[in-house]
Amino acid sequence: MFSIQKLAVFAVIVAAIWLAFRYVGNLEKTRKARDRLARPGWRERFRRRRGARKKAAAREPAGDVEMVVCGTCGDYVAAAGARACGRAACPYPPSA
Repeated sequence: MFSIQKLAVFAVIVAAIWLAFRYVGNLEKTRKARDRLARPGWRERFRRRRGARKKAAAREPAGDVEMVVCGTCGDYVAAAGARACGRAACPYPPSA
């Protein structure tokens, strides 16, 4: 019926299964920890989201700008705040 050898083999099998589950559990735990370190926390996600909204608001166009043709080079430049193109006969003030 029950012998010492059967009980010893049964104990070895149970121990092997227990160690295998423990090993797989440790692998899963280290993988989750590595993923948690790679993923930013809630503070960082909030800062990124807030910064993205500020950048998107800053990128919106300022509106229509009136353009005029430069008599010297023929390029279109803004009517207000135009800078010199670098040619000697340019009618606009040199850039600072």
